[in-house]
Order: sequence, then structure tokens, then C-alpha cells
Amino acid sequence: MATIRTVLLLLELFTVCYCLKRRSLGGEWIVREATGKYDNLKATVPGGIYTDLMNNKIIGDVFYGNNDTETRWVAQSDWIYTSQFLVDESFLNHKSINLVFEGLDTFATVLINNVEVGSSENMFVRYIFDIKNNLEPGNNTIEVQFSSPIKTAQSLILKQGYTVPPNCPPDNYRGECHVNQIRKMQASFAWDWGPALPSMGIWKEVFLQAYNSSVIRYVMVDPKDAPNDSWLITVSTYLSAEIGETIQGKLSYSLETDVSLIQQIVDVNRTNTDNENELLVDYSFTIPKITVRKWWPNGYGAQKLYNFTAKWQSGSEIDSKTVKIGFRTIELVQEPIGPNPRTFFQRKLAGSGLSFYFRVNGLPMFAKGSNEIPLDILPERGQNPQTVDRILQSAYSAHMNMLRVWGGGVYESDYFYQRADELGILIWQDFMFACAMYPTYPEYLDNVKAEVRHQVRRLNGHPSVALWAANNENELALMTNWYGTSNDFDLYKGDYVKLYIDTVRSELFKYAKDVIFVSSSPSNGKKTVQENYLSSDPGNPLFGDVHYYNYLVNSLDARAYPIPRFASEYGYQSLPDFDTWLTATDNAKDLYPNSSFMDHRQHHPFGLIENNLLMMYQLNFNDTSDNFYKTYMYYTQIIQAMSIKFETEYYRSFMGRVDSSGRGNTMGALFWQLNDVWVAPTWAGIDYTGKWKMLQYFAKEFFAPTIITAYLDIARQLHIYAMTEIASIFGSRLNVSAVIDVYKWTSFSPINSTVLDVSLEYGKALQIAVVDTDNYLNSIGCGSLPTARNQCFFYLSLISGNSVIAPHNLILAAPLKHSNLAKTQVSITSVIQVDDKGVKFEITLTADGISLFVWLDSHRVRGQFSENGFAQVVPTKAVTFQSETITSVATLENVITVNHLNNRQYQ
Repeated sequence: MATIRTVLLLLELFTVCYCLKRRSLGGEWIVREATGKYDNLKATVPGGIYTDLMNNKIIGDVFYGNNDTETRWVAQSDWIYTSQFLVDESFLNHKSINLVFEGLDTFATVLINNVEVGSSENMFVRYIFDIKNNLEPGNNTIEVQFSSPIKTAQSLILKQGYTVPPNCPPDNYRGECHVNQIRKMQASFAWDWGPALPSMGIWKEVFLQAYNSSVIRYVMVDPKDAPNDSWLITVSTYLSAEIGETIQGKLSYSLETDVSLIQQIVDVNRTNTDNENELLVDYSFTIPKITVRKWWPNGYGAQKLYNFTAKWQSGSEIDSKTVKIGFRTIELVQEPIGPNPRTFFQRKLAGSGLSFYFRVNGLPMFAKGSNEIPLDILPERGQNPQTVDRILQSAYSAHMNMLRVWGGGVYESDYFYQRADELGILIWQDFMFACAMYPTYPEYLDNVKAEVRHQVRRLNGHPSVALWAANNENELALMTNWYGTSNDFDLYKGDYVKLYIDTVRSELFKYAKDVIFVSSSPSNGKKTVQENYLSSDPGNPLFGDVHYYNYLVNSLDARAYPIPRFASEYGYQSLPDFDTWLTATDNAKDLYPNSSFMDHRQHHPFGLIENNLLMMYQLNFNDTSDNFYKTYMYYTQIIQAMSIKFETEYYRSFMGRVDSSGRGNTMGALFWQLNDVWVAPTWAGIDYTGKWKMLQYFAKEFFAPTIITAYLDIARQLHIYAMTEIASIFGSRLNVSAVIDVYKWTSFSPINSTVLDVSLEYGKALQIAVVDTDNYLNSIGCGSLPTARNQCFFYLSLISGNSVIAPHNLILAAPLKHSNLAKTQVSITSVIQVDDKGVKFEITLTADGISLFVWLDSHRVRGQFSENGFAQVVPTKAVTFQSETITSVATLENVITVNHLNNRQYQ
């Protein structure tokens, strides 16, 4: 029997290979400049023109020095890619032969054997061209002619009939103009954190597809909660079909559950009457819930995924597509909140705004994470699985459960969303519109419809995709007159609704009826809808999500921050470290804050680096050493990490509670930003080389499931809070001990310790103490008033039994520049290998006094430490180092350095 089955399987595979053929056209191509200035250059597909020119030594590394501006001519030129391919008679005998481009960037004309077969105008659309009648037996040529996106954008500015602002980015961006006219990565024309490198090329896979009946274009699988303790599984399968063409065959579906293989068969005999070259087959069936396990976000449970296969068979021809699905429910809860909630779920409905939080599998979830910008400014490089893994694993390791894919970049690769599914990282997915008004003439709207149609069908079946947002900050921009639109407000308001509601929203709901949608970020959620999608105050903290930046106040002062329902953007800049900078310049003089190079790299439009980072530096530090540029880089990372830590923990302290004015019930904190696209002063927690800044290490602690934190109010009262999101205690309580230690800066032994019994409730911040700081510190021996605050600090811990269950938290009683820090020494006293692979090591550090922001650097050995940037309050401390490659104790002893704030030096 086994032998017969094996033979049948082999026959089926042979049949598939014979009747349905797919041939990649990727690999080595030839590229030339349209005027002939550069000819017969080697190119790689998938790829892009900047990468190809760098590989051919026509231009230098665009990420080095000022090469981003010195290579502007590249994007102002037209480029032609060509290749040859063979087809035989068996291939040509198929009824249909398609040329499929998964991504063309952006304006291209495609020719087969010197005959035009199609064109492109959208980077975010899959293009499929019928080329059967254009092919010949034997050798064939393909040519893709790319037009300059800069010149094309310029040529389109009159299509709308009136100005669509902004025409150009701020001067500090050093960018290109009119990017809002075209459907291309908006940030490729420059942003305040990245260069203008508007690439061209075949940035995703390209292949030939030959078949006789039909092929599967998309499979969307949507499991929903259903009665009788079951899941309702709705499958939307899109088959290729010309308009008016009748398709006959069978669709069979198989789902591998924990119990059995579930199979369903659908007979298809339908004519495509739609205006697309695709035939939709919808089918639903139910399965008992007991047969599968739920998919949970990171930190809440396992990320169980199941193989779902759709197979199309017509005669002897078979096509199949397998996707991984997860069973979960998700809701965006927007309910009235009163000023005095009794519990997380039962509140007085006093009309003080609406909640805004995600409930997953019935469990309220605090969204912890960051904003992801494109993984590379050259889009083909962002498809690299190693890059995807490094960024998403970094987010996972820092307890993040949500990332916002920001609307000025790209819809990321299939692999990106697959890994997000596997790691339990929910995706807040923006459509690709950001910080601008946009055209609404018919051809543009049709272009947008094609984009939405493709991306929704490609992505919405992922359990990680939680929410779709129509744009980034465009409601805020219009309602607060960023671009001088107030004189023609009704005109631009009409365009806004036409684009985001009548087009994007409408097209989204055609293909994904039950998804969560918001019309902008930030928005006031339901209140924005009630105000016809343009709220009078888009930043109202009592509704929806907020973006908040303020560089004119002390970032370690609670009065600087709003108390929102959901903080979807907030951030501070820092500099990458010295080693990272050396990948962009070899001149140390370039690294001083006021150098022309640093000015070139600083795109923040509100001033040069010294105007922002130096001000924060002066507010909190008093070091004036001449060992400046390395020390300054280190200090900026401290300021960024401390600022985001303080702001995030402040937001988490309002989880599940509101103040007397109804502010609070904060249930999301997504800081700006996760990653970088070049080496520059930016808001990123991970630099362009993949190295963690201090912020990313801090995120691992301030996003921990259970934390203890505190902040000072205007009266210098210290409010101490603890909170937990350990899902297993939902509906019960976690009884722990809160330890409040007070140390003098000059001793490893606390001068006072208070232990409080605390009972924590899931999802609700609990105030466990309020301390009159100055009087308390004076009373326990820190010194006389008012300088007692300068001599001591608080050190908070949560203990369960003999275990520390939350990161320790050092709380300053006064700014560091006023604190009586002693000069100390921290040394690495041992490095020990603790595994048998040569990738995991234990590093022991010895200090002769309390030392702050202890920073370990492995330099050329890539990897992560278990902790970094920490306060060492004990004489001896051990941390682990996980190397990305095999290394040795001897190598690490030679390369690892340690620095800290009290040292006033930087190695």
C-alpha cells in the first residue's frame, strides 16, 4: 500500500511539473543608462539601481560620507534593464503564459522581444502581463525601461489642477520634491531620519507562469469565533480568469489541526463577470475549538500556527498554495470611560472620553512596542531574511508585542509578516501615506485601489495583522494647518475623505469585511468617525491614539507628558556609537557635533544636533570634558534611553486607571523608532548596523511583563506604582513584596529599606506608596534640606518568594548634574564560556562604588548582552553575552570594553 501511494504521489508531482510551469527570471541581468552614458553593466534581479551601480564601481557606497547627495544624478536618469531567457515548445503550448512582477520600483515600461506588453506606476502593486503571443521558441529578450521617479513626480504636479502640498520636504531633509504625487516609498525622497535615495529596479521576484486552466493568485483565510464552541473559517480564494472566462475544476482545502487533517472540496464552474482578471471563490466551514490552540501575542501565550493548503485542480493540472494561520480574536475596544473606574471592566459611564485598547482572545492587552520604518532605504535590501530576523528578534527579545509599520515606508515582505506571526508580534499596519496631502484625480485613485486590493489580499490573513490605518498624521496635518491649507480647507477636506474613506476604506472592506480600521494615526477613533473623519482636535488624549514630541522641556519631568489612551508615537534622538560611525566616515573630525558632516547627517528640521541633544545634556549632566565626541555619543544614548524609559513607564502607570479628570486608562506605548536606514542622529533604538543602542536594552526592562516604577510630581511627592500583565493571573491576583531601598551615592549598602505587601491585579497599575521625598530623605539620614535629594537615590524591587520578578528600578531624587556621584572604577574581572558552542559567555564586573549606565561594548563581535547601560549597586555583577557567531574567551577578553557615567572617560 505504501508503495502504491508513493507512486501516486510521484505521478501527481510529475503532472504538476508538466502542466503547470513556473520559471524564475531572477539572477544576472544587464543594465544601461538610457542615453548610453553607462552601458552593459552587470545587474542583479531582484535588486535596484543604486546597488547595481555600487557593485559596478560606478558610484561609491551611498551610505558613506556625503555620497547620498553626490549620487543624485542616479535617480534623475532613466535606466534600462535587459535579460534573455529560453522557452521550449512544451512551455509555449500552454493556454496562458504570464509575466509576473511582484514589485517594480516604480515607473516602468516592459517589453518582450521589443514589443511593449505592459507598464507600471506603483511600487506596491503586483503586475501580471499576458505574454503568450509575444514569445518565440528558443531565445527571448525582456527589457524593463525605468523612468526617473523625480522627473515623473515633477511632471504630475499639474494633474490635480491645484497645489497638493507640501511641494518639497524641509531644507534640512536634503530631499527631493513631489513624492506625494507618486505611489512609491515616501521616505525614499528623504525624511528627518533618512537620506534621499529614490531607487529604481525590479525590487521583488519576477517569474513566468504557464498554465492551461487557472492558478491561485491569493488565499485569504479568516478564522472567526462562532457559536457552539467552534471556529468559523472563511476562505477567499482568487483564481486567475479573464473577464468573461468560465473556470471549471475543484478547489480542495486541507487544515492540519492538533487532532486530524480536515479536508473540504468545492466544485467550481463559474464565469468571471467582475472587472478584474480574477475569480473569487468564497467558502466557509466550522471546526470544533478543541481541535486547535489559540494564537497569542508575545508574552501572553504560545504562537501556535497551522498549515492550511488550498489546491486547485482542473483535469490533470494542479496548483496549490499553503499558508499558516492562527486562531485568535482581536477587538479594538472603544467604550465610555468615567473618572472613577471600579475595576478594569466596570466603569461609571460619565462621558469622559472613550477607551482605546486591543482585546485579544478576550484578554485586554497593553500594546508594547515601537514604530518600524523601512528595513532599508534601498527596498530590495529590506527583503533580506537576515535583516528581517535581526530586527524582529530584537523586538521579541525586548518583550514587544506590537510594531507599527509606518505609513511612509513600504508594505514589508511576506517573510516579515510570517516571522511576526511566529514571534507573536502584532502589526499595526499603515497604508503608505504620510505627512502630506495627496491627489485625488481618477487615475490616481484607481492606482490606490489596485494597491489596497493587492496588499490587503496579500497580508490580511496573517494573525499578526491587527489594525489597518489609512495614513500617518494626515488628519493632524490638515486640521492643524501644517501645509497652509486653511484657506481652502473644504477643498482639501473633500480630498481627504475621497482618498482615505471613499477609496482606501471602501476598498479595504471589499476584501476584508471585519478588520479593524482607523482613518489616520493619530486619530480620535470613534469620535473622529462621528465628526466625519476629521476631528476638531485629533490629539485629544481622551480618545484614540496620540503622537507626542516635545524637545523644549526636561524629558525626565512627568509634567512634560500627556496622559493618553494610547501613545502610538513618541521619541528622542541619540547618536550611534563610535564604531558604527566609522562605517560612514574615517575622519574623526567629522564626529564632532558641529561638524559639516554631522550637520549633513542631521535631518531634524527644528535645529542642529546641539540645539536639541545638547539642551537635554545640559539639563541633566554637568560634564565638560574635552574627550568629547565619544563621550557625547554615549551621553546622547543615556538621555534617549532615560527619556523613553521614563515616558513609557509613566504611560504604563496609567494602565487600567484614570485620574480625576478622566485621563488615563493608557493601554499602548509604541515609541519612535525601532530601526535605522543609515548612520545618523535618529530616534532609533537599533542602529543601521543592527547594534542595540542603550534604548533597546532599556526597552527590555521597561516593557517587562511586571514592573515597578515611580515619578515625582510638582510638589516633589514620589508616586510609586507596580503593574503586571502576566496572563496566567487574569481574574486573580499576584501577591508580592515591594522593596523600597534608599542608597547614598557613596555606599553599596542601603541606608533604609521598606517592604510593603502588594496584591497586583492583571492589567491595572497599583499605586503602592506616595513619599514626601525631601522630608523623607532628610529623616533617614541623607542630609539636610534641601540638599538631601542630591545625596541619595531610590532603588525599587518586586519580590515573590526568593525571586526578583521585575527589573530593579533606580529612581533619581534630583537631576544627575546635582547628584553627589563619586568617581568609581568598574572592571571586567572574568569572561567564562557557558555553553559548548562558543556563542554564550558570562562576564563578571567588579566596581569599587555605585556606578551608573555601565556600558559593555563587544565592538567587532556582534551580539547582545543580557543587560547593558545598567546601574551597578553591588560590588560584583555578572551578565551574559550571546554572540551571533562562534567566538572565544580570548577574543572577547581582547575586544570587550566597559564604560560608565562615573568614570567621565570613554574608551
